[in-house]
Amino acid sequence: MTTPTDILQQRRRLAEEQLIGDGQWRDNLTDDQAQRLLVWARDYVAQAILQTAVLPPADAEEALDETLTAVTHLMRQVNDLTADLPGLDEETAVRRWQAFLKAAQTLTGSSADPKETEQLVYLRQTWDNEATFTQLHQLIVSEQEEE
Repeated sequence: MTTPTDILQQRRRLAEEQLIGDGQWRDNLTDDQAQRLLVWARDYVAQAILQTAVLPPADAEEALDETLTAVTHLMRQVNDLTADLPGLDEETAVRRWQAFLKAAQTLTGSSADPKETEQLVYLRQTWDNEATFTQLHQLIVSEQEEE
């Protein structure tokens, strides 16, 4: 007999396979950066999976699919911005940053401090890959911790 715990474990395993199998979110990241981003994604998805425990199977699957889509979208944005942000012109940087913030807010329900936004856009040219990634990663991790 399949228990509720078995069902949640199966959902988590399938979700992790989907996250790991989608390599588009890590091609611009170092192995360490990719690992840190994956840890965040796994933790976020694990919380979402727990919330599916009380849902009918079809609703749980739909909710989990929506979460996985949003998480992988945000992971791809971190990947792309880590590589691109320092070299972008100001207008493009602001537009891409705002798209990232909107995706983060949609996923987490929280919004970033405007000072952090300003700092990232205007100091981006002085940052290397690691500094850019760290700023983006800290933002999504702190957004998750606020929930």
